[in-house]
Amino acid sequence: MNSKAIRIVKWACVIAGLGGLLFGLDQGFINGALPYIQKDMHLSLAMGESYASIMLYGCIVGALCSGWISKNIGRKKTLILAALFFTIFTICGALTHNIHILFAARFALGLAVGCASFVVPLYLAEIAPTRMRGSFITMYQFMITLGIFIIFLSNSVIGTYFHSWRLMLLFITIPSIIMLIGVLFIPKSPRWLVLKGKFKEAKLVLEQTRETEDEVSSELKEIQASIEAVKTGTQSGWKMLKKPYFVKVLLLGVFIMVLTQFSGINAIIYYSSDIFKSTGFASPAMATVIMGLINVFVTIIAIKYIDKWGRKPIMYGGLIVMIIALLISGGIYYLGGSALNGFEQVALIVSCLVFVAAFAMSMGPVPWVICAEIFPLEGRDFGITITTAAVWLSAAIVVQFSMSMMQTWGSAVTFLIFAASCIINLIIVKLFVPETKGISLEEIETNLKSGKKLREIGR
Repeated sequence: MNSKAIRIVKWACVIAGLGGLLFGLDQGFINGALPYIQKDMHLSLAMGESYASIMLYGCIVGALCSGWISKNIGRKKTLILAALFFTIFTICGALTHNIHILFAARFALGLAVGCASFVVPLYLAEIAPTRMRGSFITMYQFMITLGIFIIFLSNSVIGTYFHSWRLMLLFITIPSIIMLIGVLFIPKSPRWLVLKGKFKEAKLVLEQTRETEDEVSSELKEIQASIEAVKTGTQSGWKMLKKPYFVKVLLLGVFIMVLTQFSGINAIIYYSSDIFKSTGFASPAMATVIMGLINVFVTIIAIKYIDKWGRKPIMYGGLIVMIIALLISGGIYYLGGSALNGFEQVALIVSCLVFVAAFAMSMGPVPWVICAEIFPLEGRDFGITITTAAVWLSAAIVVQFSMSMMQTWGSAVTFLIFAASCIINLIIVKLFVPETKGISLEEIETNLKSGKKLREIGR
């Protein structure tokens, strides 16, 4: 690919990926800020959990609406809308002294996150060349992890010197404004343009982002062929559920996404400082920052190798390590109870760090890649809408109830439940997930519709 095309594609992917950065910032914001919010706004433990999780319920609504929005106004304009929501409601939440407005603003941020979580991987899948698609979609997860690390670090600094959750929240407006401005200049999705009959504009985008005229012509023909079914009356939306091949990939996407969230990653991302503090560890904030840093660097490895190693080998390795780390954490709690000695505290933190690293390498980015690849074009918006909504519903359940579960059932049982979810996920990956490395979206779609088994549609 020529250097100009590389610059255009990278620019588009980085700017769109800021949606992931903002998700990470808003997600990680709770970790370190929640104690200040509870004190300032007089929130109980249950109310604190509700404030943390209400954004995720907003994500469900945002994800469900974003399919229709993205299909009608386009991927680019949907990103603009999400960036606008990020900016307005972050400022609103930081300035209010009314608890109802505080909760409403966080819910509205959830709308933006849910919308971005749908449209960013979709846009990246449709703008990136086939040979680089996995790496660019994985960038979304990298930006999430980068956002989590940045907010962990900024919360730690602001908490130490200013003790202000409002400054912690206002910090998030910086990247939201950058995204709002930058997304105005990225190209539109060529697949969406063809879907709307704008063939000349789609060809122009492909000429800007592809290596040769032959590649432009070939990809444009593939897109047109895959859209032909839509133009000739193939059902879309909810009516796609009448198609057995679509139901198969939809169930696969939902199961992977739900079980990934039930691994407990959000319990650790949201509440690691509280978890480490409850065991008597002296520097929970420092451990949390280190966790965020590991999260970022390991995701870089996933970006580099996902199109070389393939999707499934990375998922296998990550899930096995996650299971081991969760079993060790559960065992430490079972043997040591709530008052852990020095060795047990270190062992718990190390196992949590290993778990986060394994997740960042595998089940953080790869399921988003798989779900952006496996759906046929006429049902892609609908399929990704449902799988993304499934992510936020399962994540909301974990965030809403994980701390209460630890108090009621004990931390050992909670971590063992997380491990069981990973084991089930490993079985599903083995039996049903296809390897999609190096194959075009149109080929995957053709294989799916021809009746191939799910695990073979990437061959």
